[in-house]
Amino acid sequence: MAKQPAAYPFPYSKAAQLDSRINIARPVIDQTLAPIVDAYPLPEELDLDFMHGVTAKEDNEAFVCTNAQSIIKSVPHLKHTEHFIPGCGGNRIVLSVIAPQAPTSATLPALYRIHGGGMIAGDRFAGLTELLDLLKCIECVEYRLAPENRAPGPADDCYAGLVWMSEKATSLGIDPAGIVVWGVPSGAALAAVLCLMVRDRKAPAIPIKAQMFISPMLDDRCQSVSDRQFEYGSPWCGVSDCMAWAHVTGEGRGSDEVSLYQAPSRAKDLSDLPPAYIDTAECEVFRDHAVLYAPKMLRCGSTCELHIWPDAFHLFDGVDNLDVPLIHAAIEARQTWVRRMMQPIGIDGDSNLLL
Repeated sequence: MAKQPAAYPFPYSKAAQLDSRINIARPVIDQTLAPIVDAYPLPEELDLDFMHGVTAKEDNEAFVCTNAQSIIKSVPHLKHTEHFIPGCGGNRIVLSVIAPQAPTSATLPALYRIHGGGMIAGDRFAGLTELLDLLKCIECVEYRLAPENRAPGPADDCYAGLVWMSEKATSLGIDPAGIVVWGVPSGAALAAVLCLMVRDRKAPAIPIKAQMFISPMLDDRCQSVSDRQFEYGSPWCGVSDCMAWAHVTGEGRGSDEVSLYQAPSRAKDLSDLPPAYIDTAECEVFRDHAVLYAPKMLRCGSTCELHIWPDAFHLFDGVDNLDVPLIHAAIEARQTWVRRMMQPIGIDGDSNLLL
C-alpha cells in the first residue's frame, strides 16, 4: 500500500498567519468556508506512489470507491455503456457513456467530461456524481496519465475520443452539434487544448458547441501573482502545481519548449473557439491563469463568461450546500450556463455524458 506523505500542518484558513514562508499579501478564505477547507489538509509535495496507489484502489483507506455500478445504482433512470477505441499512438482509450434509459429524443446534446487529478492521477468516474444533478446523463473519457505519458499524450487521447464520438454520434444518440466539453483543473487544461486541436486540425467537421473550465490548470510557468500568493498553505498549492507540471511536460517545464498543445496558456491566438465558461476561486493558485486566459479569448474575438468566486478556495463548490450561499451561487451559475448552451438546440431535460 502506498504511504501517504505528511499533510500540511496548519489550518488553510489561518495559513497566512501561521506559515512563516508566506510573505505576500493574499485574499482571506471566507469564514463560512473555513471549516470545509480545514477539514482535509493535503500534502504539499506530490507523491506519485501514493497518488497512483489511490488511483489503483490498492487497499487504501483514503480511497472512496466510485465506479459505474455505484453511480448508476443511485440514478436508476440512467444506463452505462463502455466503449474501447484506438488512440492516436496505437493505444486503447476507454469511454463511458451514461445516457437515459428512456431518452426524450433520438439525438441529445452531450457533455464530454475530462477528469482532473493533475494529469497524474484520477479516472473517468472521479468527481462524476455531482454532475448528475446538472444533467440527466453524461459521456466521459479516460486518458493516459503522466509521467509515463507526457503531454500532449493525454490531450491526444481526449481528441481521439471526441473525434470518435462525433463520428458515431447517431448510433450513440448524440447531436454532434450539441457537444459541450467540460474539464476540472487538469481536465480543464485538456479541454482547452482539445478545443485548440479541433480548431487547428479542422476535425471533427462539426464544431464543438461550448467549453467549460472549472479551476483550470492552464500555465506550466507558474509565475503569476496567484502562483506566488498560494505557493504554500492552500489545497493544491504552488508546490504541488509545479511538481505536477514537471511530470506532465518533463524537463522543459517553464521553457519555450512547451507548446500550446501541452499547456494552453502558451496559445497566442485564441480566435475561432467555442463559447467558454471559466470558473475559478479567488484564493487558489489557478486564479490568474483563468483571469489571463479569458481576456485573451475576448481580444481574439471569442466569447467567454468568467467567474471569480470571492474568498473561496480550490474546488470549494464540489458539493452543493444550501447553507453556504457562495457554494450554491457558484453551482447555480454553472448550471444556468450549461442549460443556456444546450437549450437552443432543443434540449428537453436529457443529455449524454462521455467520460
